[in-house]
Amino acid sequence: MLKRIAPALLAGLLAVPAHAEEEQGWWYGGTLTGTTDYVYRGVSQTDESPALQGSLDVGHSNGLYAGIWASNVDFDEPDGIDYELNLYVGWVYDFTEDTSLDVHVLRYLYPGANAGYSFNYNELIAALSFLDYFTATVAYSDDWLNTDEHAFYYHLGADIPLGIWDLNLKLGAGLNDISRATGSDYRDFQVGFNRSWGAFNADLSYFETNGFNGLVQEYLGPRGWATGRVVLTLSMEF
Repeated sequence: MLKRIAPALLAGLLAVPAHAEEEQGWWYGGTLTGTTDYVYRGVSQTDESPALQGSLDVGHSNGLYAGIWASNVDFDEPDGIDYELNLYVGWVYDFTEDTSLDVHVLRYLYPGANAGYSFNYNELIAALSFLDYFTATVAYSDDWLNTDEHAFYYHLGADIPLGIWDLNLKLGAGLNDISRATGSDYRDFQVGFNRSWGAFNADLSYFETNGFNGLVQEYLGPRGWATGRVVLTLSMEF
């Protein structure tokens, strides 16, 4: 089986959405996204098929925020699960103009699951953004995929302006420490380009994994879901 996370999701959580409405310190906004494959930590969540995703967020100038994110999913199992719903609440603290810490709790929900296919679980995530372009993330779950086992995720990412055609170079590398549940870990990688036009963003990225062996596949799906792939994602903020 498998699971997701942003949202999207750390995307858009470190700052007020560009087109969010603000009133007396409060802001609210959202995103609408279409992607050729919902890839989460290197693994397809839609059986290598397209996904439509959306989020709604509200927050305050003191750094507190909360939101909801949803996507269709397809785990190619008789699980009854057709979509994923994420609920999150968090707080962002700015140390300096280019350094901030985002700490949030995320609840992964898979409504409609048949008996024996409940994968709902919580995750605590801390993401440190620094030097304008870099992010270091640590995530922890005490009940990963409803297995009663602890899991960690470590990720380093960069979104670096190239100075040509307003393109950014996007890089990412993650370690999925899920060995307590599966008996093995695996790593995920991303390299791509993105560009924004006001409220619109386009991202073209290549995803790959390493160490996605039979032990991991028992929990996250077939090897084909984690092989190298190019994914196009188009999103709009409102």
